[in-house]
Amino acid sequence: MTAMETFDLTPDPKVLIALTHTPMLPLDALCELIDNAIDSFHTAELQGEPIEHPLVAIELPTQSELRKGVGMVRVRDNGPGLSQEVAEKAIRAGYSSHNPYDTLGLFGLGFNISTGKIGRVTSFFTARPQDASGIHVKIDLDEIRRSGSYEVPFRREQKDSGFQSGTVVAVQGWWPEGNANSGFIRKLVQYGMPTIRREIGRRYATILRERKIRILLNEEPCEPFEHCVWDDSRFVERRSYGRIPAVIRFNELVGSQKRCANCIALIPPNSDTCPACGSSSLRTIEERIRGWLGIQRFDHPTNFGVDLIRRGRAIRVAEKAAFFEYEDEFKRVTKDYPIDNPYGRIVGEVHLDHVPVDFLKQDFQRSSPEWQRAITFLRGDSSLQPRNPGAQANKSPMFLLYQGYRRVRTPGRTDMYMGYWDTESGQPKRISRDIEREYYEKFKQRLPGFYDDTEWWKLVEQADQKPLEELVECPECSAQNLRGHDMCQVCGHVLVGKQCVNPECGETIAQTAQTCPHCGCTQAIEIKEPWTCAVCRERNLPDAISCSGCGNPRGTADPVSREALIERSHKDDDLSIPGCSVPLADGTHSQPIDVDVYVTSEPIRPYGQGEGIPLIAFKGERIEVFVNPSHQCFRLCRIRVEQMVAAEVALYIYDVNRRLAGPEHRGRHTLSTLTWSILRTRWGSLLAESPERLRAEVNSFWDSLREKLPTILQDVAQDYFRDMPEEHKRSLVENIMSQGQDVGCLGDLRDSGEYLGFLSEDAIVDVFKKYAPLFFDGRFWSDSYSEVQGIDESLLAQARQRVKATYLNCLEDLASFLRLRSPESLVLQRARASLDIVSRRVVA
Repeated sequence: MTAMETFDLTPDPKVLIALTHTPMLPLDALCELIDNAIDSFHTAELQGEPIEHPLVAIELPTQSELRKGVGMVRVRDNGPGLSQEVAEKAIRAGYSSHNPYDTLGLFGLGFNISTGKIGRVTSFFTARPQDASGIHVKIDLDEIRRSGSYEVPFRREQKDSGFQSGTVVAVQGWWPEGNANSGFIRKLVQYGMPTIRREIGRRYATILRERKIRILLNEEPCEPFEHCVWDDSRFVERRSYGRIPAVIRFNELVGSQKRCANCIALIPPNSDTCPACGSSSLRTIEERIRGWLGIQRFDHPTNFGVDLIRRGRAIRVAEKAAFFEYEDEFKRVTKDYPIDNPYGRIVGEVHLDHVPVDFLKQDFQRSSPEWQRAITFLRGDSSLQPRNPGAQANKSPMFLLYQGYRRVRTPGRTDMYMGYWDTESGQPKRISRDIEREYYEKFKQRLPGFYDDTEWWKLVEQADQKPLEELVECPECSAQNLRGHDMCQVCGHVLVGKQCVNPECGETIAQTAQTCPHCGCTQAIEIKEPWTCAVCRERNLPDAISCSGCGNPRGTADPVSREALIERSHKDDDLSIPGCSVPLADGTHSQPIDVDVYVTSEPIRPYGQGEGIPLIAFKGERIEVFVNPSHQCFRLCRIRVEQMVAAEVALYIYDVNRRLAGPEHRGRHTLSTLTWSILRTRWGSLLAESPERLRAEVNSFWDSLREKLPTILQDVAQDYFRDMPEEHKRSLVENIMSQGQDVGCLGDLRDSGEYLGFLSEDAIVDVFKKYAPLFFDGRFWSDSYSEVQGIDESLLAQARQRVKATYLNCLEDLASFLRLRSPESLVLQRARASLDIVSRRVVA
């Protein structure tokens, strides 16, 4: 046996502290080992000897093994392997390769921290293709501590059969209870293998996609994560910015720097030697930013943001703060996105290979000049909000995307969001998030039409298409047929069918067919019994085709049955309450129950009740509420849909827990108490008026009015520009500049009338005073104003004056509200009432 040789792994004192006290998440520790394996493939590439089928195989113990104190974490790669000299450096605590630009791993520091967090004993085996044997090292932390020596023995071992080259790291000897790292490996395993594979697929998505490296976890592959974004060909149009694509791609060189190849020190301009170490071996580092920013096909409260990637590994997953928060020179932070609601949909993948990271690769070094230059390119040096200081000079891709997609005001092509046309309200509504989840699952399964965005885009177009009334689309040829026809008038497809009475035929034929077109058999009605109408409950003769009581054809469903309502409604996620549970009078909580709320496209009319009802509920294992938001109780009486839904759910909870209605709980188990509890729990923050929310809604109203002004005032645009007061012209110029427009184009905007879209709120009030009749009769508001006939002129003049005064007062209230920083409660109430009035009759 040959004499024992040793590696000197003596670390610096500061590294010892890092090893014992540095916090690290279990998945980060595993990724450190994956990084080193991936680096070996990159090294082979740089040496001109790329690995043909690169593979990283990970083995994790089971929870059963952990309970017994056995098992190991094993990471194996088929890379080029390491020489004795490089192997010693690679596992020596604190060693640096002096090359932070071409590699993922940080060699000894990351290796020692990650393996030391996982377990007490690490085995390291590496072998090169040309060597008959490999190097095996065992790092036993308990032994090192006992001996006080950091000289770790190593030996050469024959390679196993089939092992050509590569490195194997195996960690075992779990930390006992009481140690700071106790439970570290248990937490990793408790994530579950599917979750760990998914997270590895997210962190190494670009490596798995582009470099064709395979990563296996317990023999199953980790699949690369893919963002569900709209196709590059999709876009929206914005007046101030033109066509904005749904995905913006870039590969930009934002600078370069000269570094010492020996110690990575920055080399001053016009210098040929390193001022730190004197080396003349220099290297030019490109500051290249590549990747894309784009729009996800759905919005989500957390699933958005930008993946920031270095050398193929996502250092920051779904980064938000760097892009969506702006910190000014006084360290005041402004949240730029999302503003109107908690849902966001801007995503991306950005490669920052040149930007340094912290030693655990949990974040980029945000104080570094490389980071600052990258962020300047990606999101600019100003707030994303176009009217804030400096925004007019912001030309970054994130700023452009923000202007195009910052809010979802209307489903359809305008804001590129999926929806459907609601016939009752005469405007588009967004689809249920249940449908979004269903489509996303199909995207992950890579199903045609769902993996690409074809089927998704149909729902965008659907929101803009008002369906033809009383027409039914043939599923075979898509022709439109009158409601009530049982056969398509174009292709003959059976729309409403029955089965042929001939058992030998059994074909589906039209409901009204007297004979079967397939076998010629007469369709005699065998059962001659009276039938009961599902609509009015009238008893009818056996041969009656329609009901003698209500006139509906035989077989017509009850219009307020669940089956009939579900066909003409869409689920509303904002009104639904998953797992609804509220505190009860005895201190317990009610049994959780799912509440699904559907918004109907037509009035809910029980037979014999012409006006209809606001809602109807079906209660069982779950509560299903069908509501008609166009009902007069919501429009005229100012009752909110949420209040009515809460009352229905409260009634159910009250009945189920009627035992609490006794005198010992008097006044506590009541419908009003339960209703309030539901409202407070589910919609408390929504229903409570706040200046921020109201300000966002008011700004949205002004924006929608500005968009219509060039059309509304096209005949008087030149006259108003000529007579516009100076203060309004000054604010006009400021608004044009704040939205990134060249003020030199003011002449073109004046001639086209497009300048009206940049007017301030006070200027719009002034316009309304001068040209009020142009805003009514369906131009912006649906109120009749000029197109009224058959009424005495004096009465008509008084009515017009009242209408104009009402809207003028509301517009003035909303303009003054925006000027107040901290409005009082009474001002909030007045502004809300004014907004309700001016918004209620806006033409869709």
